[in-house]
Amino acid sequence: MTGATRGLHDRSLRAALLVVGWMALAGILVGVGELVKHSGTVQDFDNHVTSVVVGHRTASLDSAMKAVTWLGSWVTLVVVAVVTLVLVLRRRLSVAFLILAVVVWAGTQGGSTLAKHIVQRPRPPERLWVVSAHGWSWPSGHTATATLVFTIVATIVWVLTPARGPRLLAALVGVVAIVTVAFSRLELGVHWASDVLASIVFVGVWLLVAGALFGPAVLPGPAARPIGRGMSGE
Repeated sequence: MTGATRGLHDRSLRAALLVVGWMALAGILVGVGELVKHSGTVQDFDNHVTSVVVGHRTASLDSAMKAVTWLGSWVTLVVVAVVTLVLVLRRRLSVAFLILAVVVWAGTQGGSTLAKHIVQRPRPPERLWVVSAHGWSWPSGHTATATLVFTIVATIVWVLTPARGPRLLAALVGVVAIVTVAFSRLELGVHWASDVLASIVFVGVWLLVAGALFGPAVLPGPAARPIGRGMSGE
């Protein structure tokens, strides 16, 4: 077997493992969603969390969360996509990095959409909503998008910046952004606590799987190993 053939076989095997990994994670997300939907214990927990969060609302907090929740919207996704494309065109990032970013986005979107349509969990009562919402509750799309986007941003910083300080700061900012977006969905009354937790776990594990399989191949030079750890930490 030649080196080129061996390389193609290795990439094909990794791609197959990635597909199998996504199918397993999506299946788990759907299965857990069905359990959560019919679990009185989980619903009692969600009701309690929602009651506490809604009970501490203020006008200023509502306004802040309305702004913060946009960090998990399509707007932020488009901005990061454009920045990533520009960096690829300027050869600061590899085309393989862009392809992997598109793949993990497709997996995130596909898993979330699949779970929403199959589980069909109702959102909290509409009287609690501060903003409009559509679709089913499980899992939280905004939280999933924020987890994906800010992990990618932190990874880009890790690739482009050798200094430890900016790398750690990017990871910290990413974690804070993800948690804040997740909280905003609760405070605005459009998701249950278990919805946002499911999104963080699903996307986090999905990124970990993708990074483990393809991270060393798409991340440049000596930065590849720290990046792998950075993605896992998100």
